[in-house]
Amino acid sequence: MSHLIALDLDGTLEDSRDDMVAAVLRVRAGFGLSEQPGETWRPHVNAGMDHLYRQCFADYVGAGGAVDDVRAAYEADYLAHIADTTRLYPGMGDALVELAALGSLACVTNKPERLSAALLAALGVGRLFSAVIGGDTLPESKPSPRVLAEASRRVGRTGTALMIGDSAADVKCGRAFGATTIWCAWGYAADPGAETPDHRAATPLELPRLVRSLVG
Repeated sequence: MSHLIALDLDGTLEDSRDDMVAAVLRVRAGFGLSEQPGETWRPHVNAGMDHLYRQCFADYVGAGGAVDDVRAAYEADYLAHIADTTRLYPGMGDALVELAALGSLACVTNKPERLSAALLAALGVGRLFSAVIGGDTLPESKPSPRVLAEASRRVGRTGTALMIGDSAADVKCGRAFGATTIWCAWGYAADPGAETPDHRAATPLELPRLVRSLVG
């Protein structure tokens, strides 16, 4: 029986905010925009890519610049520096190896698919994933359950579906699809907000034991 073990990327497997902020600063400089501290942009790099483009480059877009130009410049720059400082959270590498033995891993993220696949490869874990569903893979992204339906299709799921992530959107997505949800307490969010996950994990190393108990 093939189980689907879907995992979010940013804030669940790794913390990529420093590299994302650095890309914002370089692209802003390339566009000739005003210099501002990286901390100005940090709250905006993990709220979805469209939010990042419009908020971190509001002065460019507001002056008539095209969002598509921002997207192209940002993605090219970020791809070239995809893991300058980004690393897996402690224990996550070992946890993923164990999880891959329990089911088919799918990365389900709102980061663009090409960037997500490149980051997983740069972190040395791309081979463990049977599918990568990004924010631009389908017309809808998390919390839409369609992303988990596509992940299920790609891995040929016949058994249990789990959604593991650090945000309310991950929990909401999993619940809408009918997956068992696991919230990761080490991620970007201090709590899952109004969404109540089925289970909580305090550290990456707790995930294999918890998942093993859920998939039998």
